Amino acid sequence: MFAKSVGPDLRNEPQGPAPSQLIVAERMSAIGRMACSISHDMRHSLAAIYANAEFLERRDRCASERVDLLLEIQEAVVRMTERIDSLLQFGSSGQNNPLSHECVSLVLERAIAAVKLHPDGRNVSITVEKVPPVEADINARNLESAVYNLLLNACQAATRSTHAPEVRVHLTELAERIYVTISDNGPGIPGSVRRTLFDPFVTAGKPTGTGLGLTMARRIAEEHGGTVCLQESNPRRTVFTLSLTKGRTLPLEDLKSDRAGFEARNGSANGS
Repeated sequence: MFAKSVGPDLRNEPQGPAPSQLIVAERMSAIGRMACSISHDMRHSLAAIYANAEFLERRDRCASERVDLLLEIQEAVVRMTERIDSLLQFGSSGQNNPLSHECVSLVLERAIAAVKLHPDGRNVSITVEKVPPVEADINARNLESAVYNLLLNACQAATRSTHAPEVRVHLTELAERIYVTISDNGPGIPGSVRRTLFDPFVTAGKPTGTGLGLTMARRIAEEHGGTVCLQESNPRRTVFTLSLTKGRTLPLEDLKSDRAGFEARNGSANGS
């Protein structure tokens, strides 16, 4: 009786979540992150569609220009549909699209073409300095989204330049790693936000920005065994570099070693 009256009642002890509950919670969290990424991408696609619709209203557009505008609208709608399909697939199966061996330069070309459809990218000179036919195991749709976000940020920064807006893109292959370097001639990134630049909802100089583009780009790069870093920023030049691994994710020490080698060839890195 004594033991029963003062001993712990195990039936009333708080129990931790069951493994199945943890799996469901993690899956819902992943769906939330994915939905956030897709809504961010769709926001830019809708901006391109809206801008093209306004151009179609102008009577000074010839028939061939109108056809091009309609094709651009259709391409934007297709991209939005593909992103929604990927969310639905993940929601039903819990798995992202598998990695496939594809040409990274083609992904880069598609991202550049998509940015040129956005109102903030139309009047910016985008120069591709070098695009070797590099191949890697990638999720092409996600990687295109990451490069697109970096390019759009660069275009938006370049439009605030005191000179003609200009963005440069460079693709480098080094051992088992690939580097996409994007630079602009904008005013640079304020020192006050550099430490938190890749945190969600951090934005500078963009009244309508969501502060998610860099966060999403870095997360996608990490899924490909790489990262995104601010390599340089001053009032005349800002440089971001996205890295990824050609095949399987490299060990952490190899990742650090390759990044150090890249930075030694291209100058020291600043920022985060």
